[in-house]
Amino acid sequence: MRFKRVYLLCAFLFLVSGVFAEEAEYLKWIKQGRKGNVEKQYLAGLAYYKGIGGAQKDYKKAYKWFEFAARNGSLAAYVSLGDMHFFGYLSSADEKKAFNWYLKAAKKGNAEAMEKIGDMYLHSRFLGQNYFEAAKWYKRAAGKSVSPGASSKLARLYYLGGKHFNRDEKKALKYFLRAFELGDYNVAHYISGIYEDKGDYEKAAQWLVKGAENGSPIAMYYLAKAYGGLREYSEKSFIKLDYVQAYKWLYILAKKEYQPRYEKDLSILTRKMEKSEVRKAKKLAAPLLQKLVSEEDLKWSKYSKKHPSEMK
Repeated sequence: MRFKRVYLLCAFLFLVSGVFAEEAEYLKWIKQGRKGNVEKQYLAGLAYYKGIGGAQKDYKKAYKWFEFAARNGSLAAYVSLGDMHFFGYLSSADEKKAFNWYLKAAKKGNAEAMEKIGDMYLHSRFLGQNYFEAAKWYKRAAGKSVSPGASSKLARLYYLGGKHFNRDEKKALKYFLRAFELGDYNVAHYISGIYEDKGDYEKAAQWLVKGAENGSPIAMYYLAKAYGGLREYSEKSFIKLDYVQAYKWLYILAKKEYQPRYEKDLSILTRKMEKSEVRKAKKLAAPLLQKLVSEEDLKWSKYSKKHPSEMK
């Protein structure tokens, strides 16, 4: 009898917990999507696409909801449908279908779709490589987007040049500066290089510092090499030798991401420095470590150091 009472109590608690359990977020999106909420239709698709909101990944269901949202005018859904075709999430990749979806969104003013069309003109087999068309679409996207991607890519096109596409440092600088303003701090070393080419060594140095202080690993490394007189920077005159500063930036960088060359350069610098200078460099690095190196960075750096073969 006692066992029966316990069993009934457990069954009751199980039923109650089910009634009062919080409904998964993606189910709420589906309900609202079925009532005509276009934003929630897109979110339902995204839930199945990314496996978020409590949903399991299901590309067929994702595609269905993206189509639903697209028919109701969601430009984000147009782009996601393009992505699914481009990467072949339903069957084989289909660049033509991907391009058509991106083009539909781009014609309605979607900057992300414009940027993806630019990418396709550089890298897809369907369109063939066309630097002029890529630049055209990146420029359109850069004019509308509040994210730095299109500006960064357009700037690199102008900076590097390409097939029948003339290099233009003036235009490159314009879009690198815009990309930096929008948060792509990894372009700082390009800006530094352009000013160095112009002979403005003070600005060249300032931009490496700006990039490093905003967390750009490339700028940190270039700045450390310049301060330390390491390898190709041994002849640079726009930054004076300063082993303490060099060590500081390499020390931060080595904490942020593991690379054998960082360890090697730190060893080289250590042999050139007094112990008091190394302590000073680490003290200067301390506040920047808190700002520029996350817990995730530290974990990944430690893991990479223990498993170097997996990083190749």
